[in-house]
Amino acid sequence: MKFVKRISLFFIYPISMFSLGFASNMALMEYFYPGRENKNIQIKTTTDETNEKMSADEKTGAPQESAKEEFNWEAPGQLKEDSIEVSLRDEPIVTADTQYMILKHNMATGEEMEEEEAAPDKFMGLNRDELVREIQEYNQNPSLTDLEEGFSFMELVSFSPTRVVVRKSYEPLVWDDGFFLINENHYVVVYDKSLSNVFMNTDILVENLPESLQKEILSMKYVENEKELYNFLESYSS
Repeated sequence: MKFVKRISLFFIYPISMFSLGFASNMALMEYFYPGRENKNIQIKTTTDETNEKMSADEKTGAPQESAKEEFNWEAPGQLKEDSIEVSLRDEPIVTADTQYMILKHNMATGEEMEEEEAAPDKFMGLNRDELVREIQEYNQNPSLTDLEEGFSFMELVSFSPTRVVVRKSYEPLVWDDGFFLINENHYVVVYDKSLSNVFMNTDILVENLPESLQKEILSMKYVENEKELYNFLESYSS
């Protein structure tokens, strides 16, 4: 009997110690990792439900849903591709590399001469429509040099980013023999015979001329030809 009792104590004591250690371990795990057991149970339950659903879908032939969830992830500050608006000016314009050609057309003789020049700064960056408008404005206020050559109008002939061609039409002034010397703002000004165009501005002050010549100029002195005119200019120009 004593032998049986000893054997019982031999098994009971280790089992008791193992149970005590297991309980202590569970208590420590719950203290340091609260909710871990519940989480493991929840994951196992979810996995089981998914497996059951997949098995049911296979039996019924229903399409299986992907276990992966699709995310529309965007980095902070990043815009969707379809929301980005790109606005670029992709059209031919005049640049510093554009060849600028001028066709000088003589309206009296019909002759036309081609010259290459640097494109005016105000033409830089203009497209075709803008250049046409700029040329129209120039026709309203041409340069003095063009006016002296008898400028009539300018027009656009061809336009491309590499080559721009414009035509300037001139109507050379034809001077008839005979000129008028007229007083304007105390200076002698030379007009053509029709008195409609200025032939030349001079630096001759009327009050510096002989009195008799002053009276003639105040009454619009007439000279018959260029020779007589240049004799006057050589005599009284400073």
